[in-house]
Amino acid sequence: MKLVKQTRLVFTSGRSDKVYEVDLCEVGANRFVVNFRYGKRGATLKDGSKTVAPVARGEAERTFDKLVRSKLDAGYLEEGSAPAARPAPAARTTPPSRGSPRRAAIAGGFARGRPRAPPRARGRSSARSGARASSGCARPSPC
Repeated sequence: MKLVKQTRLVFTSGRSDKVYEVDLCEVGANRFVVNFRYGKRGATLKDGSKTVAPVARGEAERTFDKLVRSKLDAGYLEEGSAPAARPAPAARTTPPSRGSPRRAAIAGGFARGRPRAPPRARGRSSARSGARASSGCARPSPC
């Protein structure tokens, strides 16, 4: 088996550090296969083949190029190439809303230096609290 072409791609983002290798190999007279390996950098790579059986060189090259292009579109870079500069995130002019309008109003009050007073407790009404409500007793046992 003769190695005709090989590409090594890398993907790093956050804690992710992966590699993807693609090989175009000649296995006989005008018979070629496209093999690949992938996994975390430094670990044992998983392998596979994009060609079920040996194919002609033109078809193998198309398969090789298509696989490499799909990985480049997914964010992989050729090993040794400089990473593309990422655009800086746009500065926010207004704070993001985090929930309800009530929460936004409370946050706005804190931003102005004066927190809002807590909401007042409302009395509870139930069928069992009739006698206790009038006497002012809040204990569950008879007063």
